[in-house]
Amino acid sequence: MDYPVLLHHFFTSPKHNYFTRPKFETGDAPTLLHQELRFKEGRGISDDRFEESLYPVTFFSLEVAEAIEKVFEREIDIKLYRRNITISGVNLCELIGKQFYVGEVLFEGMAHCNPCTWMDAVIEKGTYRQMKGRGGLRVKVIKGGTIMLGKATLQTATILTKDPAEAMILSRLPKGL
Repeated sequence: MDYPVLLHHFFTSPKHNYFTRPKFETGDAPTLLHQELRFKEGRGISDDRFEESLYPVTFFSLEVAEAIEKVFEREIDIKLYRRNITISGVNLCELIGKQFYVGEVLFEGMAHCNPCTWMDAVIEKGTYRQMKGRGGLRVKVIKGGTIMLGKATLQTATILTKDPAEAMILSRLPKGL
């Protein structure tokens, strides 16, 4: 199945600003914006803090970010979510445990990207709660290649039916395969 999507933002950061730091003491590592991203099989994004981790790349839904802005009645800088790829057009939770292409890159959805309580500190109290079940998708790279900002096609054998901003509601979110 082919799904039209839009790739809005590509971000990387060389170090952690939230994870591994004392509670609510943010780091000062820059969040870098890219026009394209190159991927190698089995690795993350070059020079990103999660390049060699188990789940090296994260997707985040623009529809979720916009829904959170409506709740708080203000614009939120998308960089604060600290996800690598901002996408619109699909519900990311439906891709957990599934392989999918974006352009020439083959990804495998491994797990829901759970929000952390840092979201309450750097965005607004209540952000963590708003992101539960829709914090994004952790993926690994199965086949490398390059993707660019703009219109793209997401290809998967999975039939996607959920609204892109809909939360995944289970007693326990799956951790992937």
